[in-house]
Amino acid sequence: MSRPNRRPQSSPDLEGSELEGLLSELRSRLQLASKEAQRQWELMEERLLDLERSDAQRGGVREAASDVAVSVARVFRDLVQRHAPDTGFFRAPVHDAMRTRVYVCSPEDTLARAAQVMWEKDLGCLPVCGPGRRPIAMLTDRDISMAAFMQWKHLAEASVESAMSHSIFTCSPDDELAQAEEIMRRQQVRRLPVVDEQGVLVGLLSLGDVARYVHQRSSYSNGTPAQQRLAETLAAICEPRFHSIPPPPPPAP
Repeated sequence: MSRPNRRPQSSPDLEGSELEGLLSELRSRLQLASKEAQRQWELMEERLLDLERSDAQRGGVREAASDVAVSVARVFRDLVQRHAPDTGFFRAPVHDAMRTRVYVCSPEDTLARAAQVMWEKDLGCLPVCGPGRRPIAMLTDRDISMAAFMQWKHLAEASVESAMSHSIFTCSPDDELAQAEEIMRRQQVRRLPVVDEQGVLVGLLSLGDVARYVHQRSSYSNGTPAQQRLAETLAAICEPRFHSIPPPPPPAP
């Protein structure tokens, strides 16, 4: 079950303020921090924003409270800069790392056809698209396996609609990788369809795509050897194992 998003929302009055800039930088850096550190920061961020937004404060008292909020955020930022790696890669746009050639299926397709595409292209999932190539769900290889077990049907007799997920999370090609990574983390998914302003599918971003993007650039960064090794390992795991192998023949009826 996904964890609810508890991040406090900043008010329009904070847009462009020093505090909002500090908070934005901290959110980006904390992507690679521990879950406990992220949880503690969420609590602190909520308190800082409460101080900054408080209408009960007046004059010098309110100004002093605002100064305290900014000062605490500065101290926390300096602490994170010392102990958390720079996440410059994650500020890159999604379109720099996403794949643009995306294989899809429709709700009316059979699971046999979807499984064949996954086998031939070495894929773990397919976006399920409605009219206009707009994604409405995701279908994974695990969904197909569970449908075969639960429905007790041949895959050629079962539809994609009977097995596909009933929720979908997407991102924009102009979103930062940090935003897409946070959606994956909070919703516990490994792949995100990338859609344009009209909701049309324009790409797909997976954890493997992010790992490859980081690994290709890690040799030019100041990341630690352990961080570079981790990116290299994840990128290698996610590499396609083969290009195209014909699927096994279907069982005789």
